[in-house]
Amino acid sequence: MEHADVREQYRLANQYRKLAFQERPYLGSPGAPAQDETNTSSTWAHLNGGFLVGYEYTRWWRENRALRTAAVIGDWSWLNKVRVTGPDATEFLDRVSVKDPTRCAVGQTLFTPMTSEAGKIAIEGLTLKLGEQDYLFTQSGAQFWLGVQHERLGLDVHLEDQTADWTCFAVQGPRSLEVLEDVLAVGLHDLGFSRWRRLEFAGTELIVQRQGVTGELGYELFLRTETGRAHELWRAVREAGSAVGLRELGFKAQLIGHTESNMPTIIRDFLPDRFSRERLPRFAKLWITPEEFEVFGQDLTEHLVTPAEVGWGYTVDLDRGGAARAFPGRDALAREADSGGPARVFRGLLWNSDDVGELFAAQFRDAPAPPPPDLPWGQFRMQYLRTREGDRQVGWASAVTYSPTLRRLISNARLDRNLPLGAEVTVDWGGPGAGGIAGEPTWRLRATVTEQPFLRQRRRDDVSASPARHG
Repeated sequence: MEHADVREQYRLANQYRKLAFQERPYLGSPGAPAQDETNTSSTWAHLNGGFLVGYEYTRWWRENRALRTAAVIGDWSWLNKVRVTGPDATEFLDRVSVKDPTRCAVGQTLFTPMTSEAGKIAIEGLTLKLGEQDYLFTQSGAQFWLGVQHERLGLDVHLEDQTADWTCFAVQGPRSLEVLEDVLAVGLHDLGFSRWRRLEFAGTELIVQRQGVTGELGYELFLRTETGRAHELWRAVREAGSAVGLRELGFKAQLIGHTESNMPTIIRDFLPDRFSRERLPRFAKLWITPEEFEVFGQDLTEHLVTPAEVGWGYTVDLDRGGAARAFPGRDALAREADSGGPARVFRGLLWNSDDVGELFAAQFRDAPAPPPPDLPWGQFRMQYLRTREGDRQVGWASAVTYSPTLRRLISNARLDRNLPLGAEVTVDWGGPGAGGIAGEPTWRLRATVTEQPFLRQRRRDDVSASPARHG
C-alpha cells in the first residue's frame, strides 16, 4: 500500500463517530505482515489509531517471562505521535507541561505529564527533542489535547499528527541490547537512558531511543513507514533474538509489565482530566460494559489524579519562571505540595494466594460465586476496586494481573498516605460498585500493601561498560 493510502486509512480510522468497519476501517500496524506469520492466536487487538496488533504469539505467560529473562519485541505503534514545530514550539511545551522542556537537549527524551487547571493529569507521554523548535510527543490522545492547548494559547506552533508515519516497536529485556546491536550492526552500549539516536535500517530513517516502560533495559524503535519496510525490522529482530530466547509480546501480556514495574497507566489506574465533567462518563463508558457502568456507583472524579498521587511528583517543576511560564494546574499543585502532598499515594498490593485460590475453586461449585479473575485482566478495561482496612475504605485497587515471574496475583492501588507498608487490607471483588454485576456475590480478598515496583527497575542501569558488538 502506498504511504499516502496508509495516511488516508489512518485518517478514516480515527473518525470515531463514524460507523465502524464501513466508514471507519481498522488496519494492520506497520509490522503486521511479519506479525501475521507468528500470531498463532489468529486474534488481533485494537486500541486506538486504527491499528490492529497481535494478541498472543506463543503463550502469554511465556512471553512475559521472556521479558524478565531474555528479551521481547512488542508493538506500541498505536500510540499517537504529534510533531510540534514552529518558532514558539519550546514555549508552547513549556506552557503545557509540568516538567521544564527548556532543559531538554537535542537527542534527549523528556517524560512530560500535562495537567488540567485542577492539577489533575490530562495526558502523559514522552517528548523527543528532534531539533531546535522541533519535537515529537507520543501518547494516546496527543492530537486532541495538544490541539486544545494550541487553541488556548494561540502561539506560533504547527501541530502535525504523524502517527501513521512512524512505528513504535519496543525491544525490552536484559538481552535487548545485544539483539539490537546484531540487527543494526552498530554499538548502542553508550546510549544513555532517555536518549535517542538517528540510524538507518533498510534505507529508512530510524530513531532508536532508550526507554523501558516495563522496568527492564529497553529500547523503542521509531522507523519511518513510507518505504514499507517496517515489517522487515520486526522480522529481523525476531530472527536475531531467537538465539537468546526473545519472544514477541502480544497485546494480552503487554501490560503485565506495567503493573510489575510501577507504570501507572491511564484507564487501567486512573482517568484523564481532559474532558468536561459532562463528557467524562461518555469517555469512561468506552472502557467498561453498560451493565458494569450502571452499578459502578462511584463519583468518576475520584479517579482523576495529580502527578504526585501516582508517584510522578518529581516531574513537577513549580519553581520555573513566573506567571509568563505558568502551566495549567500550577497553583493547584503548589497548594497540594504546601499541604504535605496528596491524600492518597500509589502502592502495590500482593494479593493473598489462599483467598485467590478459593475464588478460583468457587467457580467449580454450584453455589453462587463472584466473577472469575481473568488472567491477565482485560488490558485497558476500567476496573477500580474498593479497598478497605477493616470496614473503612482506604482507596482503590487497579490494574489487577497475574505475574508469571512472582507467581502471585498483584495490582496497583491508590491508598491513604498514612497506611503503612505491610498493612493487610481487603479488596472488594464482584458485586455492585466493584466493576461487577448486580446480583453477584461480593468477596473481600486479602492483600498486603507493598512498595512499588514489585521487581527491581533495570531500565536506568549503566551498560556503557558493555563491549560494543559492532561499530
